[in-house]
Amino acid sequence: MSRKPSFANLRGTATPPPAAAPAPRVKTAPAPAPAAVSAPSPEPVPVSTRPVSREGRKQIAGFFSPDMSLAMHMLARRQGRSLQALMAEAFNDVLRKHGESPIGD
Repeated sequence: MSRKPSFANLRGTATPPPAAAPAPRVKTAPAPAPAAVSAPSPEPVPVSTRPVSREGRKQIAGFFSPDMSLAMHMLARRQGRSLQALMAEAFNDVLRKHGESPIGD
């Protein structure tokens, strides 16, 4: 009687190489319209993928309980403000409490 094949016997067989990760995408500025005189076109200038509203800003994050998250989101909703605006107000309050100048938004 013959034995069933074992998966251990397959260890030595060739396996296909893992797929290569795709190259990261970089947004480029659109090419200018062709001019009457054929001049060498400049290399595309990379365009920032960051929204304009985040230019010159730094992210500050933290991990809080689900209850704190819900309370802050509900307060922001009731006041018609963003969570970021409430956080900026809280950070400014802490700065004032410790004798520092508030920064603003």
